[in-house]
Amino acid sequence: MGALTEAPGVLCAALTTYVTPVDVMDLLGCKLSKAYGTIRAINEFARQNNQFGYDGGKASKYIFADKFGIPIDVVDSIIEKNKK
Repeated sequence: MGALTEAPGVLCAALTTYVTPVDVMDLLGCKLSKAYGTIRAINEFARQNNQFGYDGGKASKYIFADKFGIPIDVVDSIIEKNKK
């Protein structure tokens, strides 16, 4: 996969557009059950506002960052750290 992101014509690796429970735990310093509850709440908020709500323990990182006042670059760094 690393070679693919460095191939000619590839601008950058695809960005992840969602947070997982592990990301939420790291960003908020909460336990797993609270992280899942937060993800459910974000997805419900998104659906009520005619936005895309993820399934399977994922939520929009943009809505998450906005709701909790966390800069998106901080969210992206945690997502990237947890991917490894």
